[in-house]
Amino acid sequence: MPRRGQVGDRLCLVLMLALVMLAPLFRSGKPPLAMALLGVLAIVGLAWVLLRGRAWGVGRGMAGLLFGLLLLPLLQWLPVPGLGRDLLPGQSDYYTAVALAGANDGAVSLSVVPRDTLLGGLLLLLPLGVFVMAQALSHRQLRLVVRFVFGMAIVQAVIGLMQFGGGPQSPLYLGMEYSHFGSAVGTYTSRNNYVGFMYLVLMLSLAMFITTLGRRNRAFPGRKPGLRARLAYWATSDGHLAFFFGALSLLLLLAVVFSRSRAGIGMAMIGIVLITVLLSRRIGGGNVFGLVGRVTAIGLALAIAIGLGPVLDRFSAHDPIADGRWTIFAGVLDGIRQFFPLGSGTGSFVNTFPAFQDVSQAMFLVNRAHNSYLEWMFTGGVFAMVLIAGFLVVYARRWGTVWKRGDWGEFRYLQVGAGLGLLLMGLHELVDYNLFVRHSGGLENPTKSALFEERSYTAFRIGWGEGGPQDEGWYPWWSGTIRLR
Repeated sequence: MPRRGQVGDRLCLVLMLALVMLAPLFRSGKPPLAMALLGVLAIVGLAWVLLRGRAWGVGRGMAGLLFGLLLLPLLQWLPVPGLGRDLLPGQSDYYTAVALAGANDGAVSLSVVPRDTLLGGLLLLLPLGVFVMAQALSHRQLRLVVRFVFGMAIVQAVIGLMQFGGGPQSPLYLGMEYSHFGSAVGTYTSRNNYVGFMYLVLMLSLAMFITTLGRRNRAFPGRKPGLRARLAYWATSDGHLAFFFGALSLLLLLAVVFSRSRAGIGMAMIGIVLITVLLSRRIGGGNVFGLVGRVTAIGLALAIAIGLGPVLDRFSAHDPIADGRWTIFAGVLDGIRQFFPLGSGTGSFVNTFPAFQDVSQAMFLVNRAHNSYLEWMFTGGVFAMVLIAGFLVVYARRWGTVWKRGDWGEFRYLQVGAGLGLLLMGLHELVDYNLFVRHSGGLENPTKSALFEERSYTAFRIGWGEGGPQDEGWYPWWSGTIRLR
């Protein structure tokens, strides 16, 4: 009979596997009920780890940053008795509008839209729960989760390639409209979210390919195998693994290309070069192929990156706001200056940015800044700046812990691949918003607001290579409703 501790460990593992499986399948967690289900699973795992007092391997600095991340929207949402909006930086115009309308918004908080800030804070529990559960799992359990991620990536990549081959009217889009335009998206609602998952797993796959490629046979310790042994290597379990991860890397790269995301393809090019350069001295768990192998690997990676240049122009979708993005950035910077140092409030960007939107883009609804760092500073002010700087410092210091001399195990290669994947995602956030999850009224009252939100627009969404009516992303496939933004 399993002990109580073993049952708890298995519960965290099962919850992690469920999140890995359900998040992509349920429209990347965008429908309200799917988002609520994922949030419940993450909160259950978070509560279980914290209540058991399980050590989750996070230092004081990281714990402080995570606490600050949750505390920021709470402080912005809580009403402050006796505080007036005319006293808050950048909110005097809102105070005047409320006064002229004869409305009373009750006790004033630091956020311009307290409801959005509360919902944004609640959504932070989902990634926090996943992070804490991952920290609480053992290396053996994490390897199992990674295998599950590989399996999900294969499913998504195959579906995406079949979607691209079937054209815009392919039934494999499962009723999705306005979000793909003939691109590979799998079961995601956005090709950018899809390609982000693909290049993240690509880094893990390439790391495993490098560590298994030419790994020395244990029967020949201390000496290099000859030609016959090298050929026989492909009949061994390590040879089979190397072939599998090589084929998986090729499949994921094709999925990235056929997603037609300019930023995604660019991130894949950078990632291939970086991971090859960093691990070229550790092919096969050590420098199996010597200097020749190292130079050949780097040359091959550069050739692939250069070869993807024309592919980037040929297959990527046209970006309708490539020039307009800089106009958006200028408006966001104006908002940062006006609301500094407190910010407009977590989750309030879509409701506060129109005041800074350029008239040349008046026909569009700009729902995101297309630069997550600028948007965080817009809504979080100086507190967001401190958190961003703190997480970047923790990320940089973590590389010093991961990158060690001597022999590496497979898990170390996975850590390097995951670190590079995070770097690519961080770079991607400079031109997009893959890390954002849009909150909805469905979290407050699913029966009332699952049909229509308070606002209904016929404008167009501005996205990286995307455009379409605002009901894109909300479909009757799982939630049974259609949401209009």
